[in-house]
Amino acid sequence: MRGRRGAAALVAAGILAGAGGCGSGNAAVFHPAGSVSPAPVETPLPGPGGQHLGSFRFPSDVSIDFTAPAPADAARRAVIAGYQDYVLSLWAAVLTHGKNTTYLRHAGGNAAGFVRREAARYASPGMTVKGTITYNDTRIAGVYFGTGADVLSCVDASAFHQVNAQTGAQGPALPARLTRYLENVAEGRSNDGTWSVTRMAIYPATSTQGAMCR
Repeated sequence: MRGRRGAAALVAAGILAGAGGCGSGNAAVFHPAGSVSPAPVETPLPGPGGQHLGSFRFPSDVSIDFTAPAPADAARRAVIAGYQDYVLSLWAAVLTHGKNTTYLRHAGGNAAGFVRREAARYASPGMTVKGTITYNDTRIAGVYFGTGADVLSCVDASAFHQVNAQTGAQGPALPARLTRYLENVAEGRSNDGTWSVTRMAIYPATSTQGAMCR
């Protein structure tokens, strides 16, 4: 999935320009002042292929997939975009061994702490991640007064691997108990209309809370 630019592409809907008329001589032709937009449709969130976050481009052997359809409502799409940017900034920090600090714009509270801990696990230049991590069934659980929101997502990291570039040894990219898990984040809206993750909770699929993600 792509970063903010990818989310912006979702906002664009096909526009049907209403223009037409026929006649001869000096007959007046009606030119409508506006345009008519088709009924909103759900569009899939961006998947792999040229993913980037700002100036950071993800390696070709790393795919961060968002499979749920985007909300038709623009305001709710912005909430999902905030979550998407948080996820991308997390893995950008990991892949750069903590040097990419874009996450500070997209995460606060314990969510930022989670990013820092994961980046620390990959502090060695020889450690990296490869493969695909998938965020399924991403949805908004609630929006509060237009400035707060809760988002749920089932995460499948079973095809995402930690790789030692020197030895070739592989292991799970996340702790083994988080091969599949439910992620619940709280988001806040800034004055410029963008959303960022302010709090998060993770429930392994083996737990009662995360059972929906098995």
